[in-house]
Amino acid sequence: MKDERLVTPFDQDRIANCSYELSMGPQALLTGEDQIRRDLANDEQLRIPSGHFAQLMTEEKVRIPPDALGLISMKSQVKRLGLVNVSGFHVDPGFHGRLRFSVYNAGPSSVYISRGTPTFLIWFTALDTPTDDLYEGHGGRPAFTDQDTMEMQGDVFTPQVLADRMATIERKIGWRIQLGSYLAGTIVGAIITLLFQALT
Repeated sequence: MKDERLVTPFDQDRIANCSYELSMGPQALLTGEDQIRRDLANDEQLRIPSGHFAQLMTEEKVRIPPDALGLISMKSQVKRLGLVNVSGFHVDPGFHGRLRFSVYNAGPSSVYISRGTPTFLIWFTALDTPTDDLYEGHGGRPAFTDQDTMEMQGDVFTPQVLADRMATIERKIGWRIQLGSYLAGTIVGAIITLLFQALT
C-alpha cells in the first residue's frame, strides 16, 4: 500500500485493535423531524429517537488508495443501544471524503451521540494489486445536499412510531369515550325509568 495519509485529521490514539476510530461529524439527517438536517457545533449532542432512521457524517475524511479497501462498522457501545448500520460495509478504492453512515435505531430508547465522539470504525486492507475500477460516486461530498434532505422526508412507519401514535390517539379520544359511555348509560337509565313508570 502506498505511503499516503489515509485519515485526516489523524490521531495516533484512535488506532485500536487494527482499526481506526472515526468520530461523529458536523452534520446529520433525521427522519420524522421538522428540522431534518442538523448542523452540529463542537460537542453538540444529536438525539436519534427509537424507531427512526438517520444519516451520520464522520468528522474525519478518509482516502482509500487504488491498492486498498476500507471495511467499516460502528463501535459496540452504540450498537448495544440498538443503533444498526443499514448502509454498506466497505469503502471502495479511490474514495476520498467524509463517510456517511445510514443507521436505524432499533432499540427501545433514544440514542444520543455528541459531535467528536468516537462512533465508527474503519479497517484498511491491502489488495494484491492496484485496481483501475475506482470509486466514481459522490459519497465524499463535504456536506449533505438539499436532495439528501428531501430524500429523508415523509412519515416513518416503524413499530415504535406506530405505538407512539396510537398512544397519542388514545390520550386524545380517551375522554370522549368516557363521556360517551357516561351519556349512553344515562340515556339507557332514563329510558328504563320511563318504561317502568309507564307500566305501573
